Amino acid sequence: MKKFIKLAFICLGIIITIGIVIKLVEYNSLSSKNTRSLEKILFEDIKLGKYSNEGMVKDLITIDYDKLYVFEPYESVEEMEKQLGLKHTKLKVVYSEGWMNMVFIKEDRIVAYLYGFDSYYIDLPKGIYSKEKMNQMIYYSEEKEIGNSSDARKKYIYYEFKEK
Repeated sequence: MKKFIKLAFICLGIIITIGIVIKLVEYNSLSSKNTRSLEKILFEDIKLGKYSNEGMVKDLITIDYDKLYVFEPYESVEEMEKQLGLKHTKLKVVYSEGWMNMVFIKEDRIVAYLYGFDSYYIDLPKGIYSKEKMNQMIYYSEEKEIGNSSDARKKYIYYEFKEK
């Protein structure tokens, strides 16, 4: 019986260690780092006054990418993978009209992924945008507030991307 308990603890330890390693690798991946960097710029730096309320998109989105894919709400993972030409475990279906689903691609790899609606929202129509096209766009941003049925208020930064 002691051997069984010892073996069970060893197996549990190995499983926990593998889980931690997988999470660390995922956290340190290029796409995770780029996503965190974008989120910092889109919300934290704006709140700290490091960026203006308008400017060039190229000064806002500073990661290295070739294309940006913007998907509509309710678009299936299979349809997104078909359009991207690759599979990825991070892709999610957006189940709300007010959420965004944006995938940044560099050399057929996802290098950043903005999903949902948190502290910022980017208003950009569905489509595929090259980095060159995005670099020619301008943005306008403003702080907005939204409520819900429990009357809880939430502030966020609203971005509108437009062609010059």
